[in-house]
Amino acid sequence: MKNIVIIIFLLALVFSTNAVYTIEIDFRKDLLSQKKKDQDYFLEKCEKKKEILDNPECFNFLGIKLFLFGYHHQNISASKLESLYKKSINYLEIASQKGSKQAFKNLGWIFSNNKLSFFDLEKSSLYFTNSYKDNIIKKKKLDSNTEKKKTVKTVNYSDIILAITLIKKVEIFFEATKDKKNKYFTNDQYNSAKNSFESIIKKKKINKKKLADLEKKVLENNLLIFSFLKEDLKNFNKENFNQANQTAEKLKFLVKD
Repeated sequence: MKNIVIIIFLLALVFSTNAVYTIEIDFRKDLLSQKKKDQDYFLEKCEKKKEILDNPECFNFLGIKLFLFGYHHQNISASKLESLYKKSINYLEIASQKGSKQAFKNLGWIFSNNKLSFFDLEKSSLYFTNSYKDNIIKKKKLDSNTEKKKTVKTVNYSDIILAITLIKKVEIFFEATKDKKNKYFTNDQYNSAKNSFESIIKKKKINKKKLADLEKKVLENNLLIFSFLKEDLKNFNKENFNQANQTAEKLKFLVKD
């Protein structure tokens, strides 16, 4: 059933290509909102003989940079902010159609942000699924003399990936207020969370090399999420405090599971 949903989603993307391109594409104009170093980087990587390359990573780079600019400049008018976000999503959707997995991840994150008007968990899930789809199922030949193939499921590391994501968030919460009066976690609470994580790893019998590989993937896939979490935690508040406690509780639940 999931595969059918993914296929429908991909077909929708293909047939909506013309709609995506209806928003004006003007690289040089859109670059003007970016920092000088980002402008220089883009032109170095994406310009050849004064022509902008038709490269998915170039679309992805400018798309997420435009989004971040809007996210960090909430003082601009609502209409301009909405226009900026739509332009950002346009760049990212073009990048994803051209084969950028990072663009799928960026779109997944954007639509998972409940602070935005276009918050949509269903869309977010589909984008994330497409960014990971090569890791879900592998195929191999039954015999070199036959064309028959069988589906081989990869080992399920979902609980480990969730545990790594949670402990990384715990670390971010702890670091945000460890030297302040109001704390998301005390030293004892932080150490308790680390002990929970270590218990999960022992229970799942994950070797150090595999754990390091999974940690690397979690950090890469959640780069934006962790970055924005750090920004949000600069001001201590009850909502963030409750989120910190929920994160620690989820870790404890995984130990019992």
